[in-house]
Amino acid sequence: MSQSEKVLMLGDHINTDDIIAVKHLTNPDPDYLKRYGFEYLIGEGKLLEYDIIEAGENFGCGSGREEAPIVIKAAGIKKVCAFSFAEIFYRNSINIGLPLEIIGQFQTQSLVEAIAAEGGLTPFNQKRRRLEVSTPKSLTQPRPMTMAEKILARASGNAYVQPGEVVFAKVDLAMSYDAVVGIVAQTFHQHFGKEARLWDANKVVLVADHLIQIKEIREDKHADILYQQMLEWARQQGCHLFDVVSPGEAAGICHVLLPEKGFIRPGTVVVGTDSHSCTYGAFGCFATGVGYTEMANIFAMGDTWLRVPGTILFKLSGTLPKHISAKDIILFIISKIGCDGAVSKVIEFRGSIIDQLPIDERMTLSNMAVECGAMSGLIIPDNVTLEYVQSRTHEEFEEIIGDPDAEYEKVYEFDLSNLEAQVACPHTLEHIVGISQLGEVLITRAFIGSCTGGKLFDLAQAAEVLQSRKIAPGVSMFVVPASVEVRQKAQELGYLDIFEKAGVQVLKSGCGACSNTGIGVLGKEETGVYATNRNFKGRSGDPSANNYLASPRVVAISAIQGRIADQL
Repeated sequence: MSQSEKVLMLGDHINTDDIIAVKHLTNPDPDYLKRYGFEYLIGEGKLLEYDIIEAGENFGCGSGREEAPIVIKAAGIKKVCAFSFAEIFYRNSINIGLPLEIIGQFQTQSLVEAIAAEGGLTPFNQKRRRLEVSTPKSLTQPRPMTMAEKILARASGNAYVQPGEVVFAKVDLAMSYDAVVGIVAQTFHQHFGKEARLWDANKVVLVADHLIQIKEIREDKHADILYQQMLEWARQQGCHLFDVVSPGEAAGICHVLLPEKGFIRPGTVVVGTDSHSCTYGAFGCFATGVGYTEMANIFAMGDTWLRVPGTILFKLSGTLPKHISAKDIILFIISKIGCDGAVSKVIEFRGSIIDQLPIDERMTLSNMAVECGAMSGLIIPDNVTLEYVQSRTHEEFEEIIGDPDAEYEKVYEFDLSNLEAQVACPHTLEHIVGISQLGEVLITRAFIGSCTGGKLFDLAQAAEVLQSRKIAPGVSMFVVPASVEVRQKAQELGYLDIFEKAGVQVLKSGCGACSNTGIGVLGKEETGVYATNRNFKGRSGDPSANNYLASPRVVAISAIQGRIADQL
């Protein structure tokens, strides 16, 4: 580093919303995006004044948006140095040729270096297609393996793998959605040919869910273009498509819809262009998020590179107190290990608590595993899993479980018998407290929805609270069923009637306010409590607003009380 190079110094847990706000993502032009890099942290256009970025732990955490490294590279940043990187950001950067340096780490990974030496994943894979390079087999000797290791060993054609080695794993299912398919398709055709076809159209699912409600809160000419590009490309390629079912209403949010429709099965490898693709780990599969370049390469090759993760085991015992939910459990776990406590690892959930949870609640645990840095959150398939999966698909699958003597990087044991409701305070998940420690927080908005909080069990929690009650004056409350199926069942069970009588606005299915693309977003200096998965500055509305995260039950009680509370 020369003395003339200007270094942007940043701290820990710089997230992708810090790097580029979601409101800019419908315009993929790097020359546009680079002006808004770190907009909320250093101001518009200021990133262009720097040459190098130095940061702390867990840089690039949050969503899987590839725009984050794209913005940095487009702004002319020569290198990003940090003590650790979120795994999806790390892979996205390697894939597009953005140089990274892990401060203090001297361990080399030859396959990653080979990809970087070619200028990124696409030129590397083009050489693979021409048989000019090959991916070596693992040299790992026989050893006990965890569930994740065994799934990746099979997917990569190896008998054994171990944490830290890099493998190319075959993909069983690839998912993308309206906000990114057009960009992925352009990348795919640009590098693999105008007439290129998917490696297996039956293994690709596209979903309209992220942008279809954006017109309800702001004009965005690019959003409809991206949606139309997805429709056209799905028709061209003949893959699975879940389109809107009525104006502004999704068939479902991708992470709830795919299990409903029988696409998620134990023992498989699933990837999606969304960091919360880890949700599918609740069904005993290895599921993780990828970026646009990586997905374009998966569409061409049918496989992708992965650093085999170590596994962190959570043994959750005891009897869960009444009204305490999976959202409370995962917030408690994050409070104990931190937002970087599982960076580039897999979390495996076990114990009597897991045995007590219905599938919707298990999905919440796996969904938010990424919020402490995990690539995936796995749960061993049991009768609950098998009953759900077999009721949704007739496709064959093989359950894979870890060896009894497998090595875990860490083992945490928590008795949750006395767990109280948990709340994440703005503007990250670094500050999570038991609700008794929160103090008084008055609210103006309450929101129940998203892939995390819009499932049937989540709506049931809220309906139980809101039965024969009204939300407080001055509070706006919104409920978004996560799919059409969830909406229909909620209607049959009387939940929607309860919500409407309580003064709640029930919205159409879609991602909406969770990703700042629909009704329910926070206005200037508002305070809200949301049953979503992230409370980053500006993610769900104006950057001056304060967003607290809690379980659907706490959100509903808070709407009635006009302040964050867990008691009526």
